[in-house]
Amino acid sequence: MRKLYLEGTKTMVMEDNKEVQLDYYLVEDFKDRGQDISLYGIKIVKHLEDYMETEYTDPISYSRDIVKDMVFKLWDNGVTLVTMLEIVDDLVSDYC
Repeated sequence: MRKLYLEGTKTMVMEDNKEVQLDYYLVEDFKDRGQDISLYGIKIVKHLEDYMETEYTDPISYSRDIVKDMVFKLWDNGVTLVTMLEIVDDLVSDYC
């Protein structure tokens, strides 16, 4: 089972003056291994006019706080779908 928690939204203006909205989510996945275990990942949803595109990570950590901090960093820096996975990979390396 998966739950999404909207952590932030950012609206940006593109070069052609179109507005794009980015929604940043904390994703909670539940794994059943004799007991419920939560794993956390990240999802970004891009809204452009009538078009929607998403990018998400596999579960990153058992720590909600660590992944939530990563989501905030992505939101704060306006990270888009194009670079999200590469930046998350760098962030994971920083937390290890």
